[in-house]
Amino acid sequence: MSVNNPDTHAPTVEAAVAVLRESGPLTSEDWAEMLADAGHGTVTELTELVELLDDPRVGRLVDGRDVALDVLLEGRVFTHRLTAAEIASGLLDAEPDLAPLVLSAMADDDAPVRVLYSDFDADELAALGLADEDFPEGAAMQFGTETLQQFSEGDVVAVAVRGGAIELQSVPGDLADAPDLTQALDRIVGADNADNLETVSWQLLADDATLCTAPTVPLGELVEAAGYVREGGYVAARGFDFDAHHLGTHVAMVAREHDLHPDEVDGVLAFLELVGFAGVDEPDPAAVREVVDRDPSRYAGLEDPAAAAATLDIVYGLDGDHVPALYAASLAVADRGARRSKASAHWLAGMAADSLGDVRQAELHFGDAAAMDEEWTPALFELAQIASDRGDAERGLSLLSRIEGGDSERLHAVLQRFAPAEHPELGRNDKCWCGSGRKYKVCHLGKSDTTLDDRAHWLYEKARLYAQSTSLFDLVLGLAELRATYWDDEDAVARAFEDPLVLDVALFEGRLFELFVARRGVLLPADELDLAGRWLLARRSVHEVVAVDGAAVRLKDLRTGEEVDVTVEVPLEVGELICARVVPTGSRLQVLGGVEPVSAELRAEVLELLADDDAEPEDLVELLSERFADA
Repeated sequence: MSVNNPDTHAPTVEAAVAVLRESGPLTSEDWAEMLADAGHGTVTELTELVELLDDPRVGRLVDGRDVALDVLLEGRVFTHRLTAAEIASGLLDAEPDLAPLVLSAMADDDAPVRVLYSDFDADELAALGLADEDFPEGAAMQFGTETLQQFSEGDVVAVAVRGGAIELQSVPGDLADAPDLTQALDRIVGADNADNLETVSWQLLADDATLCTAPTVPLGELVEAAGYVREGGYVAARGFDFDAHHLGTHVAMVAREHDLHPDEVDGVLAFLELVGFAGVDEPDPAAVREVVDRDPSRYAGLEDPAAAAATLDIVYGLDGDHVPALYAASLAVADRGARRSKASAHWLAGMAADSLGDVRQAELHFGDAAAMDEEWTPALFELAQIASDRGDAERGLSLLSRIEGGDSERLHAVLQRFAPAEHPELGRNDKCWCGSGRKYKVCHLGKSDTTLDDRAHWLYEKARLYAQSTSLFDLVLGLAELRATYWDDEDAVARAFEDPLVLDVALFEGRLFELFVARRGVLLPADELDLAGRWLLARRSVHEVVAVDGAAVRLKDLRTGEEVDVTVEVPLEVGELICARVVPTGSRLQVLGGVEPVSAELRAEVLELLADDDAEPEDLVELLSERFADA
C-alpha cells in the first residue's frame, strides 16, 4: 500500500472513516491498530496513512485525536444573529458562530449550502450584491438569496444537522440558557495560548455531548462571555498578544524550513525584536545602536547564512513596510554587534538598501560581508548579479567560482553565454580587433563581443533573475500556482515558476520590470537602459501569423492592425493566433517572454482583457491557462 497514491488506498480510507464513525474520537495509534486488526495492513503503514489523511469528513481535535465530523455534528444546532447584508444576499458569515460546520458543508456535494471565501470567491460575493466592507473575514455559507427574506436584521436563525443534512431553521420561542464555557476553554486553550477556532469548537462538542443540542446563544457570544476573543481564525484569552503568537509561529515554521539550531533561532528572534524597536516612531540610529550595545552577543546566532536568510524571509513576510527598520537594525548590528554577526548584518543591510532603491550602497554592504567572510555565499551571489547587471560577465563568473556549486546556477550559464571572447594575439595597447581604431584595452578588453540584439536576451535574464529574488518571490509564485491549476503532477508549480508566460506577465503586467529598471537601471549599460525604457512602452497583444520564413515571422497585431517582421524562437504556422509582446532589441524586433497560443474562441476575450487597464496579472494568466483544462 502506498500512502502517496490516493487511488491505491481509497478502500482503506473508507474503512478508516467507518472505524472512526463507530469508535471515535481516536488517537492515530488506536485508529491504526483497529484498522490493522480488521486486516487492512500493518500498524506502521496505517499509522502513516491516518496521520497524513486529508479528508473533509475527518476533523483533528485540540487533544490530537481525530473525529468523524458527521457523527460529532449530528443533532447539533448552531445559532447566528443576522445582519442586513446577510439577509439581502443569503450569505451567512460562518466565523465564529458556524465555524464547526464549514468543513462538513464543503464535503457534502448535495448540501443546500455552498461555502465561499472572500480570498477566492470575490467575484461571486460581489455578484450577490455585497459591498467590499460586507465581505466575510473568512468562510461564509450561502443558502440562497430568497432563504432569509422573511427575517429582519438582528433576528437569530439556527443552522442544524439532522440526518447528516445541514438545515437552516427559524428559532421558535426563547433561546435555551447560555452554557458557561469558561472552564472548558481554560482547559482547551488556556491563558497563554491561541488555537484554531474550528478545532477548539470541535473539541468543545466532543467534550460535551449536550452542548448545542438546542438553540442557544451564538457560539461567538458564548466564547466572548467566557473571557476569550477571536482574531482571524484563532481564539485566545482576552489580552493575549496575537501578534507575538503569529510571529512566533512563523519563526518556528521558517526555522524548520532552514534547519536552524536553537541558538540561531535565538539570534533571529533578538534581531526581529530590534527590527520592531527600529520601526516604532522612527528612532534615530543612535537609539538602535544603544539597544545593540546592551548585549552585542544576542545577535551572534545570525552568523550562518541560513539564519540570515530566515530572518529576511520573516521580515519580508510581515504586514506593512519594515524595510527601513530592517536597514536601521542591520546597520546597528554591523556596527556594534558581535563579530560573528557582522557579515550577516552587512548582507541584510545590503538587501534592505537594494529594496530601498540604493543598489550602490547595497553593493558596498555585500562587499563588506564578503570581505569579513570570503565564503559568505549570499553576498558573493548578490555581487555576481550586480556584476551581471553592469555587463561585466568576467567578474560575475569570477565571483560565482568562489561559491560551491556556483557553476550550476542559472546566472553562471547566462554569464558564460555573454562572456567576452579572448584575443591572446592582441596586446593591451594594440588596435582593437573591431576596427574602431581605439586601443584594445579601452575598447573591447574584458567586454562582450555581442551585439545589442544579442544582449537583449541578457537584459531580459537580468530582469528575470531579479523578479525571482526573495523580496519579489510572492507575485511570481502566485502566478505560477494559477498557471499550474490544470497540471497534474507534483512538480507543477515548480515548472510553472519557470514558465515564460508567468515570468513575462510578472515582469510587465505585474510591473516588476519597471521596478527592476528603477532599482538597477543605474548599473545597466547605457544602450540597455535605453532599450529597457522602450520595452516598458510595448504592449502585449494578440497577433495573427501572416507569413513564416524560418525564425523570421510576419505578425499582424489584431489590436492595432499593424504588421511587423519579427524574430521568434519557436516554430509557428501561418494563420496561428498568439498572445505575445513584440519588443525592439536593437536592429530588429523580437518576441521575448514566450509565445502563448490563443484559440479563435478566446480571441475576443483575450483582446478585451488586454485592453482593460484595470485588469490584474492574475486575470491574464488564468485566462491563457484555460487551454490546459481539457488537455
